[in-house]
Amino acid sequence: MQSSSSPGVSRALSEDQFSCSICLEVFVEPITTPCGHSFCKACLQGYWNHSKKFLCPMCKKGYSRRPEMSVNRVLAEISSQFQGLMLAGGAGGAGGSSRGSTLNLSSDMSHGSTDSGEFARAGEVPCDACIGRKVKALKSCVNCPGSFCEVHLRHHKKVKSLTSHRLIEPTFHLEEKICKKHERLLEIYCRTDHTCICTTCVEATHKTHDMVSADHEWKKKMSNLGKKRSELKHLIKERTKKLDEIKQSIKVIKASSQKELEESWQVYAELQRMVEQSQAELVELIAKRQREAERHALELARGLENELSQLRSRSNELEAYAQTPDKVVFLQNLATLTPLPEPTDWSAVSINTDLYLGTIRSSVSSLIDKFHEELKRLYSKELRKVQNYSSEVILDPATAQRNLIVSDDGRQVRYEERKTAHTESLKRFSPALFVLGREGLSFGRHYWEVDMGRKTSWTLGMASASARRKGEIKLNPEGGYWCLWLKNAEVKALASSRLPLLLSTQPNKVGIFLDYEGGQITFYDVKARLHLYTFVDTFSESLYPIFSPCLNKEGKNSSPLIITSVKHS
Repeated sequence: MQSSSSPGVSRALSEDQFSCSICLEVFVEPITTPCGHSFCKACLQGYWNHSKKFLCPMCKKGYSRRPEMSVNRVLAEISSQFQGLMLAGGAGGAGGSSRGSTLNLSSDMSHGSTDSGEFARAGEVPCDACIGRKVKALKSCVNCPGSFCEVHLRHHKKVKSLTSHRLIEPTFHLEEKICKKHERLLEIYCRTDHTCICTTCVEATHKTHDMVSADHEWKKKMSNLGKKRSELKHLIKERTKKLDEIKQSIKVIKASSQKELEESWQVYAELQRMVEQSQAELVELIAKRQREAERHALELARGLENELSQLRSRSNELEAYAQTPDKVVFLQNLATLTPLPEPTDWSAVSINTDLYLGTIRSSVSSLIDKFHEELKRLYSKELRKVQNYSSEVILDPATAQRNLIVSDDGRQVRYEERKTAHTESLKRFSPALFVLGREGLSFGRHYWEVDMGRKTSWTLGMASASARRKGEIKLNPEGGYWCLWLKNAEVKALASSRLPLLLSTQPNKVGIFLDYEGGQITFYDVKARLHLYTFVDTFSESLYPIFSPCLNKEGKNSSPLIITSVKHS
């Protein structure tokens, strides 16, 4: 009687009641979560050990901390008895159809737990219910939410409360793709609010909004993203190239710095050698003059001493004769005296003790001449360097005063008595005889050369963009002008006051160098390879090259100013 009823009970109870949803085996030390779901103690602890959150594997209810649970003794006892019934049924072989059914179900379960599919690889969605090494998920459940392998998906097919759940293809981060309010899949994108929503959200709060499917918006965004990625790659390539240039510049700067230091050591060593040599020559000159003066003085002293000795000897003789009482003897002795030599006139004889007047000045002056020669060599080397920054300068006829004629190529300007029929504008100079370059310079280094030939008057330099062009113009840095001019056979720097430049010859070709960031405008005599003058200032706006051929002065100053190509020397 009992044996006939046992297989029926086993078959009736072998579906879900006594199997753990994690390992799919009969419960071993079953424990029950606060939400009412039971699992093997080892299975649930293993599940939580591999999870960042304490969630129920079945309903996904979360807990702030791990619940303290004890083994459900009643369920454990029933599970143990059920396990015994299953084993007993297995020992009876194929004694009946019901018993065979029970054993076959148990065998299927055991097989499913060990051969449920491939393990999840990188890029594949793993099963959330598997512990340890996870199997590849077959479906994701929107309602649970979670992803499950074939074995752990059986409950969704057998348990009535789970069969209504919506299953979709395996999806990463499923919880983030579920509407928190309606627990539905986020399938629609609202362009108005720039957010993903579910179908219930559409009817609830987004009826009048601009909406498309999330898939459509994803394709569009991915297309835009592709373009942005392409743009970013181009920017990255450009920036990488620029970074390489900067790093290379740093290397060049270090090498240039070391080279400049070595050259400075050589220059100052040479200057020090000049100073030491000049000082040694000065010491030798002083000693030589001292020796010559002392020798001359000693010769005079010896001559004077000899004459003084003769005079003293004669004085002694005369003194002795003066003491002779016999008159005859006195006269006889006096007649025997030899005459003294003609005495030397020592009144015109003197010793010059100021031997070194102008000696030190002459030595220092000679040293300065040597320094000037060294400075000329450095100027020549500096000019070769700045010529590497040569820039093309073209004259702007729209700024030329009406008596100035600019050539068609924009590289020459000359003065004519007859005014041209140019229209007046704010850009044009009036009445000052000036013309500007076409391009303003607001950064970097630039160099150009101007040939003035045999002109007797000219003005060259730089002008700021805001410098005054009408009426009276202040040609100084305060007025926005940094210029040199030649007038009355004298070159002057037009600083706050007009500074005459001490030049041996007038320059007939002038080089102009602008270092905008360095705040310097430097003028060079190109033919003589000399530095003329440097303005030091701070620039905050564009600067324009400025030119003036000045008045003709009865044809003596009629040749044009010519912007020439820079020839590197």
